[in-house]
Amino acid sequence: MAGARHDSVAREEERMRVKLPKKLIVCCDGTWTDSINGWVNGSWGQPGHLQSPSNITRIARAIRQEDDDHHPQIVYYQAGIGTGIGLYNHLAGGGTGLGLCENVREAYTFLANNYSEHDDLVPNDSIFLLGFSRGAYTARTLGGFICTMGILKKQAMPHFYECFEDWEHAGDKHYPPSFFTNYYKHHEDLPEVEKRRPDESLSRSGDHLDREEYFRQYFKILRDLGLTQKVTINAIGVFDTVGALGIPVNPLLQRAFPFLPSFIRTYRFFDTKLHNSISNAFHALALDEHRFPYSPAVWERQQGCTTHLEQVWFPGTHNNVGGSYADAGIADITLAWMMDRMAGNMLEKREEFRCREWIKFDDDYLDRWCHCQQGYLQKQHEDRHKGWGRGKLYDSCTLPQSLAGERKRAPGRYHATNYETGNTDPDTLLEDTQEQIHSCVRARIDLGGLAVEADEKQTFPAGLEIRPLFTAFWRWLTGAKPPTYLPQIQKGPLHGWQLKDNHASHDAPNFDIAMDSGGLEDVHWEYTGSAWVGRREMPEARLGEYEMKLLGKDEGLAGKLEFSNNGWRWLKRPKNPTRHGRTMPIGS
Repeated sequence: MAGARHDSVAREEERMRVKLPKKLIVCCDGTWTDSINGWVNGSWGQPGHLQSPSNITRIARAIRQEDDDHHPQIVYYQAGIGTGIGLYNHLAGGGTGLGLCENVREAYTFLANNYSEHDDLVPNDSIFLLGFSRGAYTARTLGGFICTMGILKKQAMPHFYECFEDWEHAGDKHYPPSFFTNYYKHHEDLPEVEKRRPDESLSRSGDHLDREEYFRQYFKILRDLGLTQKVTINAIGVFDTVGALGIPVNPLLQRAFPFLPSFIRTYRFFDTKLHNSISNAFHALALDEHRFPYSPAVWERQQGCTTHLEQVWFPGTHNNVGGSYADAGIADITLAWMMDRMAGNMLEKREEFRCREWIKFDDDYLDRWCHCQQGYLQKQHEDRHKGWGRGKLYDSCTLPQSLAGERKRAPGRYHATNYETGNTDPDTLLEDTQEQIHSCVRARIDLGGLAVEADEKQTFPAGLEIRPLFTAFWRWLTGAKPPTYLPQIQKGPLHGWQLKDNHASHDAPNFDIAMDSGGLEDVHWEYTGSAWVGRREMPEARLGEYEMKLLGKDEGLAGKLEFSNNGWRWLKRPKNPTRHGRTMPIGS
């Protein structure tokens, strides 16, 4: 008996040496973003230029080929919607999301082609999904399909399209499910007793509980036929997901035609919510994005959901957080934040860390990137764009996109969307969203970082926007200084939220990040406004190893901060507080 057990262990060890589980990492880029074609053609007589990489591009490039335990890390990069050949693809794809279904199917096909069938002797392959903008929506939709249908085996893939259509059109009273009809037609040798079908009346129901029961039956039959396998998604990491159900409707049209829903439901797959089959979910959100079509799709954990969720608000607009602007000051911070989460650096109990459950990055990638950025920073005339948390914030709501309307963001105050009508439900507030504020918001306020500014590439003659020209002329005429970053003012996204960090006031920059009173204190944001909120406090997000490395490049600021497992805290004010270059008011 002992000899047989020894042989079994020896065979298992030999197999583990030969066949290690791999990591499949899907990276879905944002609208009009394509790292494969790194050149952007000029417009309005301006020269072309290299495309600044998004954070999805940079993450894909930072992933090592294998981790420390030699598990292969296989990356699938998918260019954003609207990057195909031709003007029609550019406008229709980027403007309406055309091609979203195809992107989801292509990414799923990569997973199905590479995911190994389950083996009792070898741990399962790991799956990671990342995305930015509508690529984030693609990643979340892909996650919903995987949680519902599992990963189809090779013999089921000839019928994958029908399976996807059945899932996409669930709830459509006029759609007849087609997968099982076609599968049994092509497999007539199956015994009649095995030719089972889910209750199709449930698929046509308008009740989401009926649809969930339909898909439970659907998956069970697929599994009994040996066509699929249940999998766990290790982590989904997304930058500023936009669009809850499809493409937002122009608010001017909604006022003229009140019967219109909030979203044009071009796509009927609604399942982007969190499932217990998703172990971790991380979402970086942009505080200062205010284009109406870019309203964020904030996650909510339903009752009983076990997913570890973190959603953190950062200063800046959509592309500040997701990357692709020339000034990558904020994007560097969101990149380091996401890398820390996807790498498992934030685990409270390090003894629970398992290499195959997290992504292994090149630890020197951020250093190399920051070195490449030095040339750009040296050319900048404004010192207040330099340093941790003080990168330039670009105004994204410019012509012609400003014609679609504006809507400021509202951390902690988002409402659920009615998936049948497409309208926001004013009586249902999202509750378990696990929203936090990043410490660079506080640093930018206290150190007098600049507010959102015009993007010179969108300003006439390079673009259509002329308002920045009048602003620049007025400042030249009056000597007025650019406004500082104060997101908590009345028109700001954090209106009603008060920063609690022992400073008496944040109506103006403090120009020193140290605290007024002695001792350490947890920093948080407290809601004192009149609106309905899910929680009246939002904590400050903890920072990890990659974020610490990035912060350490700003020596003056790093010396004022201390990291603990309980989060970021301000240190006691020194007797002679350090002042930071030109961030101090003139004459101080």
